[in-house]
Amino acid sequence: MCGIAGVWRKRNPVSGGDLAAVGRMMQALAHRGPDDHATWNDSRLALGHRRLSIIDLSEHAREPMLTACGQGVLVYNGEVYNYRSLRGTLEAEGRRFRTVSDAEVVLEALHHWGPDKAIPLFDGMFSLAYFDMRAATLWLARDRLGIKPMSVAETAERILFASEDKAILACDDVARAIDAREITLRLAWQSRDSGSSLFEGIERLPPAGLWKITDAGIEKRCFWHVLDVLDAARIVGDDATDAEHMTTLEKLIQDSVGLHCIADTSLAAACSGGVDSGLVTTLAKRFRPEMSAYVVDPRIGHSEAEDAERTASHAGVTLHRIPIDKDRLLELWPRTIWHLESDGWHASHACLLALAEQCRADGVKVLLTGEGADELFGGYDWQEASMRLWRPWSWPGRLFRSKRYLARRFERQRYAPFRTSIANAHGWDRNIVLRALSPELNFLQAKIFDRLEPLPSLSDRAFLGCCLHDMYGHMQDLLNRHDRLSMAASVELRVPFIENRLIDFAIHLPRRHKYRHKQGKWLLKKVAEKHIPRENVHARKNGFQVSANFTTGTQGLLRGGLLRDAMKWPAASLDDLIDLARRDQASRMRLVGMELFLRLHAGGQTAGHLTEALRAAVNEAG
Repeated sequence: MCGIAGVWRKRNPVSGGDLAAVGRMMQALAHRGPDDHATWNDSRLALGHRRLSIIDLSEHAREPMLTACGQGVLVYNGEVYNYRSLRGTLEAEGRRFRTVSDAEVVLEALHHWGPDKAIPLFDGMFSLAYFDMRAATLWLARDRLGIKPMSVAETAERILFASEDKAILACDDVARAIDAREITLRLAWQSRDSGSSLFEGIERLPPAGLWKITDAGIEKRCFWHVLDVLDAARIVGDDATDAEHMTTLEKLIQDSVGLHCIADTSLAAACSGGVDSGLVTTLAKRFRPEMSAYVVDPRIGHSEAEDAERTASHAGVTLHRIPIDKDRLLELWPRTIWHLESDGWHASHACLLALAEQCRADGVKVLLTGEGADELFGGYDWQEASMRLWRPWSWPGRLFRSKRYLARRFERQRYAPFRTSIANAHGWDRNIVLRALSPELNFLQAKIFDRLEPLPSLSDRAFLGCCLHDMYGHMQDLLNRHDRLSMAASVELRVPFIENRLIDFAIHLPRRHKYRHKQGKWLLKKVAEKHIPRENVHARKNGFQVSANFTTGTQGLLRGGLLRDAMKWPAASLDDLIDLARRDQASRMRLVGMELFLRLHAGGQTAGHLTEALRAAVNEAG
């Protein structure tokens, strides 16, 4: 688990300035890899690597890593959990290894099989840069659902790439310009964080991005997308019993947790007390008996600590509570936004940073979480609400509506089929919004809904389609948050539910196994009942809540700030915006968070200075 950086020269050879740029990028990424660092370069490419040692802690596993023949080189951020089985296959084909690291397996697979064949075989989380000197070709790639990040910027003479935007911004020929459209998208609650940058001129590889860079330029494509692999016939033809699916799912989860426990360093679990993290914590205990668990315990608001304690006690795992109060949140909030490179719109972001920092202080380098289960197995209320949009077509509702009416409404509603759709009203209004905001994400809704056409129930199509769409919407925000804030404290965060076989199983699971008897994640909860307390399995889903009191008064920071100028809001509107932020916590977090982002990344202010400014605003409002 690491930070990577590189400079590709389009024409002239690599110069001292390019090597200096890699050095600056590596310094900006020091938090991602405090254990080691190294560089490599040839006539057109310079690479840098910051290492957080997790598997094979020896110097032999350091990167940039070259093949024995010297014709292939790799910098790699992540873990490919099936590296042992891939190594066995490669050895059977005559490849020899010098280390026991997963990085060398990744390099040999890329060099021996080629990226097009090798990368779809990788089961894990990764972003990587691989240079094949035989073909003078640089490959950039990212895992299929975008757990690990990659940012890219192209200038007249170079292509720059790194694990985070801030590393690219450290280069002389990249302007620190803010994209006002991206600010608008985030203020409009669009899910953008994983695949889009707030800085002009910086692009991020999309999930499953596979970019080929040669003298001819950049060829951009993806090696995996749910639309390409989704087989609606498998869902329609699924006749497995509940018991059969339970057995399959339990085995898949156990196998995945076992793979995610592979590490040559200490490991723990983030245990919130819910179904997903509780199941991961309990199963991980079987593979790592010495492991412990962590939970954030807010001093004000809803705390999950008691539920987490119940699960931890049941599993025989020591639970560490991490207290958070208002003063601590105001200290962490600006640092959270610095690492997120976005607005930090939810108080849970600062809490995750606090958790990661405590893990690191305790010597824990690897943290397991339950993220991804709600998207894959149907755990959100808006997924269930999407079913209700299609009730007019269900029996007996369709008896009271004409076929003509239903046909007209269907054509309109299929373009906004889920409760999370931006608009479900007049078609003209909807189309304007979709075009103006985030068309690549919003038009995906209709494509997914249409791909599920073989399902006879429109309500089932809506529910399952909403789950699939969340993989590219809501999940992207979560994965971006988890990577940035765990790595801010030099901790690797792993997500066992986002594993290749589990993904395939989940996306082809019928609605009845995801939502039944007014209960989401039905099948997953049936499996969980065997491992964690039933009280936790069937508790009401609350999400992570922190009291609004933690940020009350911070809206004063909007006065005299940078956000109004960036958005070109009239000065007369500022009082109304401040009043909105005062009344509504969600708006306050968004608006003040974006103000903090601008002051940090455009205004040059420090996180410590902004913490004091937040405290001053609170005192003034008090």
